Amino acid sequence: MTETDARTETGGEPRETLRSFPLKVPEGLGPIPELAELRRREPVVRVRVPSGGTAWLVTRHADVRKVLADPRFSRRRASRGPAGPGGGAPRRTALPDSILAADPPEHSRLRKLVAPSLTARRTEAMRADIARLADSLLTDVAEQGPGADLVPHFTRPLPLTVICDLLGTPRVDAERLDAWDNILRSVTARNAEVSAVVAEMSDYLARLLAVKRAHPGNDMLSVLIAARDDEDRLSEGELISFCIVLLAGGYGTTADRLAGLVHLLLQNPPGTAGRAGAEPERYALLRRDPGLVPGAVEELLRYAQASVGSNMRVATEPVRLGDVTVAEGETVIALMSSANHDETVYEEPELLDLTRAAPAHLAFGHGAHFCVGAQLARIQLQEALTALTRRFPTLHAAAPPAWKGDRITRAPRTLPVAW
Repeated sequence: MTETDARTETGGEPRETLRSFPLKVPEGLGPIPELAELRRREPVVRVRVPSGGTAWLVTRHADVRKVLADPRFSRRRASRGPAGPGGGAPRRTALPDSILAADPPEHSRLRKLVAPSLTARRTEAMRADIARLADSLLTDVAEQGPGADLVPHFTRPLPLTVICDLLGTPRVDAERLDAWDNILRSVTARNAEVSAVVAEMSDYLARLLAVKRAHPGNDMLSVLIAARDDEDRLSEGELISFCIVLLAGGYGTTADRLAGLVHLLLQNPPGTAGRAGAEPERYALLRRDPGLVPGAVEELLRYAQASVGSNMRVATEPVRLGDVTVAEGETVIALMSSANHDETVYEEPELLDLTRAAPAHLAFGHGAHFCVGAQLARIQLQEALTALTRRFPTLHAAAPPAWKGDRITRAPRTLPVAW
């Protein structure tokens, strides 16, 4: 039974009984039964959100794609202004200049200016360096053997170092960036803590931008500073906001995904997990055939129900979603991890099949806000799994992982392994 909100209004009348969002979900990355039930029975359902207001939770693939692509669902209105018809706290964002908080045409303008810094050609050129970095980190892991925790020694430092090199920030500042990211992505951090971190990061990045302006390099910051479209260019606030978003999305999300993907590879399918000494079948499959890695990464991204939330949107006019009409001003949450398990789109969606043919998924979003760094994330995941299966052919889980519990993404906090 789902937890419901049974608080009462001041006048003593019971408030509408609703599910609380985020949903309470079990640890792990496997399918969430409650989402499957919602897709079957209530694909667009009203929920109570932490601000005290309400929102529509959308779980089916077609409806999620519509919300993500339809310009009548606004990110800008979800990020600022008074509370919606469902009540709750006023909408606000610590990054009003962020590309995540913009709608077209402003979003299109920002996207056009930042996209050249993350083109497929530019990110593909980073592949060899990322492969060498993965190999170097695993050499250090091997020296600790025959066991280690992969989170602090591999799945976290790999994307953290990549983002440092990409932005042109000194690697010695990596731990500071990691600490900031932890606050930015925590759902338990107070608003004052988030605002303080944004202020610290803004000051740090402003000083770094001044250095890059005086001494341009081949890093992303230098490219972003020089980016212009006709007479337009990024303002200082837009530059800083984009770098903060890139840190949270480019590093934090990728680190959590990498740890989750390795965890799934080291699990055995049901029926074999309890066999002593059983070789992790999925991991062994990639070890035997590294050519499967790119497709396997896509299937792992589709299967892992890592995110149990998403960036909210607000309807700018009445919009029909399934059997529900979303009123103007109402908030909508389109759950991509649920869409990736839609039974009408994927055959046997609860089966993790690394040989599944090119599974298209919504793990990186859809529409105008599709992740601008998706290709860089894919390269890191591919090179990390390729290096891991090559360097550690007998890798297996040494103990169950501990899980992060302070964010809307499910991810291992530890990954104890042996070889």
